[in-house]
Amino acid sequence: MTPVDLTKLPEYLKHQRWFAGKAWPIKSVSVVDHVTLDSGSCAFSLAVVEVVYELGQPERYLLPVKPSSEGIQDALEEADCLRNLFQIIREQRTVPSSSGQVQGEWLSTPDGLVALPDPLPVRRLTVEQSNTSVVFGEKVILKIIRKLEAGVNPEHEMGRFLATRTSFRSTPMLLGALSLSGNAGATLALVHRFVPNATDGWKYTLEQFRRSGELPAPFLEEMRELGRRIGELHHALASVTDDPAFAPEPLLQEDLQRWSASILGEMGKTLADASRVHVDIDNQRERLMEHARRLAHVTPSGQKIRIHGDLHLGQVLRSENQWLIFDFEGEPSRNFTQRREKYSPMRDVAGMLRSFDYAEATVMLEGNSPGPRLAPCRQAFLEGYREITRGAAFLPADEASFWTMLRAFELEKLLYEVRYELQNRPDWVRIPVQALLRMEEPT
Repeated sequence: MTPVDLTKLPEYLKHQRWFAGKAWPIKSVSVVDHVTLDSGSCAFSLAVVEVVYELGQPERYLLPVKPSSEGIQDALEEADCLRNLFQIIREQRTVPSSSGQVQGEWLSTPDGLVALPDPLPVRRLTVEQSNTSVVFGEKVILKIIRKLEAGVNPEHEMGRFLATRTSFRSTPMLLGALSLSGNAGATLALVHRFVPNATDGWKYTLEQFRRSGELPAPFLEEMRELGRRIGELHHALASVTDDPAFAPEPLLQEDLQRWSASILGEMGKTLADASRVHVDIDNQRERLMEHARRLAHVTPSGQKIRIHGDLHLGQVLRSENQWLIFDFEGEPSRNFTQRREKYSPMRDVAGMLRSFDYAEATVMLEGNSPGPRLAPCRQAFLEGYREITRGAAFLPADEASFWTMLRAFELEKLLYEVRYELQNRPDWVRIPVQALLRMEEPT
């Protein structure tokens, strides 16, 4: 029996914040798998629905639903339903679905021994758009993944690896997960340690940048510390050789050539689109292309490793005078296979450096006075990163290669930013465009 009224689904989906397909006409919606969870005081179904559009690729979504006179009711609006879902994970229960099974997983780690009150307080967060997050007892946070993808979920995989195979603890540790096997196999939910009273790195940095004058020495030391944490993360991700998904691999000339060709390919259309808004940018095409070309001619050294993949100030937390790195899902515009690819860790470094530039541009747009902020911040972060990674096998062997690769990956990130801003915030496209104009001549 289908657990939802299919005739009402298209209209229901279009009113959900987490539904990404609001702009496209829906051709059909079908239930591809479902499981009934009946324990405690709340019985409900987890339904995986496939949405087929008139144009574009189908998408799958997770709907925790209850029977209702109106046809569809979100079960996650009830605290007892949320507790029941969490207990399946905590107790590592297996529940059959129509085409496979739902499996709860709880990691056997020191963090997993967390004591929770009974009855368990529930607080649903309202800030997230693409997922649903719930805090239990102010100690753990459950993220229910709404838009599902087939394959190994990078956040699940990376979190389990860091928790069970490394000593890296500068992250809200993964505690458990809920997975669905069968025709609609996917990771449905993740449980992490909850970090109360944390400030995300973006807000924290903006607060410092908004103050007039030079950045204070203690803040620059915190930027060095952030660089050290990223370096320690890369050491952890490169520390295991017996797991094919994480074992470091030699960086080859063909890797450099492939990355260079990819940047060059993106550059043509991106600069053409940007030139309609900023005429000057197309005049810089040859100079910018040279940065990408030089990447192909770097003498191969260092390694490809698993990386964060979407690193910026919004992906770090400041809590109790420490930096924590989180959200290992990878870049949202890439599929799971692409997000799990091994890459140069220089790509993460470039992402964080670009984030500093956005912080500076943001405070300038707010009307703040210019000041010596961006360069000292970049320098401090790089000093911390290079201090902790000196001699690391995963980095280029010489200075010239380090800087050539870093500039190329910053260029790659800039092109991504231009495309994103043109599509979503045209008024902001000048931020990455001006950074492209400022890029130094290749040396």
